[in-house]
Amino acid sequence: QLLLLNAELQETNRGVMALYSELSEELEQTNRGVVALYAELDEKSEQLRLAAESKNRFWANISHELRTPLNSILGLTRILADPADGEPESERLHQVELIRTSTSTLLALVNDLLDVAKAESGRLSVDPAQVNLPALLSTLRGLTRPLTEGKPVSVVVDIASAPATILTDELALTAILRNLLSNGIKYTDSGEVKLTVHETGGRVEISVSDSGTGIPPNLQERVFEEFYQVPGARRGGTGLGLSYARRLARLIDGELTLSSEPGAGTTVVLSLPHGLPQLGTVVVADDDAAFRRVLRAMLAGIADRVIEAEDGAQA
Repeated sequence: QLLLLNAELQETNRGVMALYSELSEELEQTNRGVVALYAELDEKSEQLRLAAESKNRFWANISHELRTPLNSILGLTRILADPADGEPESERLHQVELIRTSTSTLLALVNDLLDVAKAESGRLSVDPAQVNLPALLSTLRGLTRPLTEGKPVSVVVDIASAPATILTDELALTAILRNLLSNGIKYTDSGEVKLTVHETGGRVEISVSDSGTGIPPNLQERVFEEFYQVPGARRGGTGLGLSYARRLARLIDGELTLSSEPGAGTTVVLSLPHGLPQLGTVVVADDDAAFRRVLRAMLAGIADRVIEAEDGAQA
């Protein structure tokens, strides 16, 4: 009986030890999971802290950017409302022009904020069409030249190598290029801002080069971050332009890249697909034979093969 009891006790001990080992392993795994969770929480906390700092810095910057032109407008309107005796008409016109400039600055800031809000909410959409590229670039040249007033900076738009048309969203392309040109003018104190176009490998590359302050190598990717501005080179604005431009470029299947050398200027290149999109097999289902013929004609040169079906069941 003692031998049997000892055997049972040993069996029980082995079971207890096995259970203890299993519980210890589970506890160790739980501890590892808790440690990993703490590490993840620490990382999230750091990200939230950085996000809060960025938000506070952004609101501080944008408050300053909005206050400056608003104060100018208020002061100038008070002067106009109560003009000094004998004030020449030219001085009053100059004050009106300053109001216009300040208002334009405010409008640009608000537009930047609205555009980014649209992008964040996913409400930006593209509407590709055949765009007259030389005409668009000529219009941009006229729109950006007033930005150089009072600065020895020339804006050159070379359209000699530009294709006659490009399939893209005209509004998005205009917004991207206007942003790149205005940035080049903003950070160039004297010299030239030049836009050139050339085709390569089934794509169109539009380059905007300036002879401005340039960007250090370690910051050339950071300038595409929202609200980021190169330290020591602030020229106004919200720091949203390049971020928004890159987002628009991706929406139209493009790519925005930047190269720069401090003190020697910056070049930003927008690369866009050129030519009609190529499709494989397209199934056209419609009960109207005439409409199917119209679609077949529209797909000529785009689709490799078009299959027609009279209804959904046949399709």
